[in-house]
Amino acid sequence: MESVSLKTIDKHRHINVDGIDWWEYIYNDFTEDMEQVGIDVDKMYFSGFWSQGDGACFEGRIGDTKLFLDKHFTPTDYPMIRKLVSSGGAITFKCTHRGHYYHENCTSFDVDCDLFAYVMDKPTDFHEQVVERMDEQLDLEMNDFEKASVEIFKNYMRDLYRKLEKEYDYLVGDEAVKETIIANELQEVDDDD
Repeated sequence: MESVSLKTIDKHRHINVDGIDWWEYIYNDFTEDMEQVGIDVDKMYFSGFWSQGDGACFEGRIGDTKLFLDKHFTPTDYPMIRKLVSSGGAITFKCTHRGHYYHENCTSFDVDCDLFAYVMDKPTDFHEQVVERMDEQLDLEMNDFEKASVEIFKNYMRDLYRKLEKEYDYLVGDEAVKETIIANELQEVDDDD
């Protein structure tokens, strides 16, 4: 490989990250990965990689509740939520960015669900009492489901930041900068200075 001086490498240290969307393929891969686990990502944010407040977060929602449940929980977890979804009911779980920073703790979550009372037929008083009990159990499950889902989303946000940081570190590393300098024939001009 051709020789490039350390001075030239330092001069062009950020050539691979300045003025370009170097993170775009990470965003695309991340969005596709999230779809595979039942999460729809609308928008991503990050800051980094040099201060304590840096991080990444995204706005999105559980897009496919059944897939999300299957990918993140055991088949016996949340039987009432699973029954609601299989009965045509819906769970709404959204994540939005808030504040001035971009990390997992700069997000807010909104959760809601249909009730069995609106999804299932209640032809008799007995059936109505059963549905009321199912809704009570559903409410208990939803509280736990919300806490677990918030943590799942935040873990994905931390993972997104790690991927971005790794790619950034690679792009500003000596070898990647050197390759770009050589590919763009910048070493001849700079090394003569």
